[in-house]
Amino acid sequence: MSTLDPLSTLTTAFESWRTNRNSRQAPTPNTLREQAVGLLEHYSSSKITSALRISGGQLKQWRNSVNPQLSPHQFVHLPISTSSAQTTFNVVLQFAHGDTMSLSGVDDPQTLISLIRALKS
Repeated sequence: MSTLDPLSTLTTAFESWRTNRNSRQAPTPNTLREQAVGLLEHYSSSKITSALRISGGQLKQWRNSVNPQLSPHQFVHLPISTSSAQTTFNVVLQFAHGDTMSLSGVDDPQTLISLIRALKS
């Protein structure tokens, strides 16, 4: 008895869902998202996105929602500013999944760059 390749099985499931969904704007079911993220342990992201016909951004977003990068107990380490010349920054970040983060106060550009890099990873 042969076992089916997990990527092929999920590709078939995605095709079935696409054929039977109510509209093109219907969100991908969580079970399919979770299975796609689970395949990252065995396949490259490019192979998964190609087979499932999804974007790399979608897969990354699904991975972050299934396995969040930062738990509430982790911190982003920012550099300590030694510059005496500081500027006031007000930044609002709006994420694709709907969350918003507001940052305001006096800080130097290097701290903001470090924070943005940490958020993107």
